[in-house]
Formats: sequence, structure tokens, C-alpha cells
Amino acid sequence: MIDVENPKIVERVAERFRALADENRIRLLARLARSPANVRTLTQELGISQAAASKHLSVLRRAGLVNFESKGPQSIYKITDPSVHELCNIVCRGVLAFVRVQAAQVAESPVP
Repeated sequence: MIDVENPKIVERVAERFRALADENRIRLLARLARSPANVRTLTQELGISQAAASKHLSVLRRAGLVNFESKGPQSIYKITDPSVHELCNIVCRGVLAFVRVQAAQVAESPVP
């Protein structure tokens, strides 16, 4: 568990969760989990604008989740903290379990 007595650590944890609190950033991370990519590839595959992709990648970079390497005129982005994979898997499993419980409750509800 984190050191909740250290406000700097707590703020960094909160910053990371804020960085993950956007659908496009989650989609970017999921895509980058497959392989590093440049902004053009990310925009084409995810159907978002270059400006949006750059903005979201900047947020993820400030949070320490991704970084880039310049290769000529291109910036190739990659995930730099593998713990983001574990976190996403944990959250995804939790969401799936929640949805299953909700579906079961709906199925058990009497129809008026």
C-alpha cells in the first residue's frame, strides 16, 4: 500500500489515476500495449485527431506511463511503466464481474 502520510506520493498516485480517467487515453494505452507506434498510426487506428492524440499522450507522459523516442521526424510512443498493464487488467476484471452481476440481477427480476 502507498505511504498515505507522504502527500507527494499520494498526489502522484492521484495524478496517475486522473491520467487514466479518459476513454481515449485508455484506448491509447491498450493500443500501445501491442507495440510502440507513432502519432499518425495511433490516430488512424483509433479514429481520433492528431491534436487529440498528442494532448492525451502528453497527459500520459507527464504521469510517467508512456514516453517517446524521436526517429527522424517521427516520435515513437511506448509504454514505460508495465504496471499499467496490471492495473488495467485488474480494473477490467472488476468491471466484467460487475456487469455479470448486473446482468444476472436483471435476468432474475420479474417482468411486470
